[in-house]
Amino acid sequence: MPFEPPATLNYKKHFTRYKANLDPIEGVWTEYAVGTLSEDGKVIQRKEIQKRASWIIIKNKGEYQVLNEYGEQNKFIASFKRTSQKNAYMFNAFYSESKDHIRVEAILVNGNRLEMAYDAPPGVFEENYREVLDTIHIQDPDKKLTLHWQFNWLKSFPND
Repeated sequence: MPFEPPATLNYKKHFTRYKANLDPIEGVWTEYAVGTLSEDGKVIQRKEIQKRASWIIIKNKGEYQVLNEYGEQNKFIASFKRTSQKNAYMFNAFYSESKDHIRVEAILVNGNRLEMAYDAPPGVFEENYREVLDTIHIQDPDKKLTLHWQFNWLKSFPND
């Protein structure tokens, strides 16, 4: 069995104890991502990342906080908020390092899959793809690069 940090195990106990009162978005999630790197609108690279991260989503003061598997928010502060549409949430993330802010709608599908997509903000893009950017900008400093992320978060706990 794969290692689970103590925080994840504690949250699983919490989710088990309060299962009857949980919002469908609350639980432990595994992130899958597809990143598409484009240059002036033309796709140059597409990368699929399985099990990119593990997240804990828990209700806190009217919103749903996103914590890493250690129960922390260190690289960014993120949360989901219900919208007026059924199964739709607003995902908010603030990246501590780059000061970038993401706000995008996430859809809960079948109660166990969250779907959202957005272009990586400039600071996050630079932070994570510095060497790619350097290589391309040396060749042509006017090139316009974008990184589009498509995310699927699959609920791993609690399962119905």
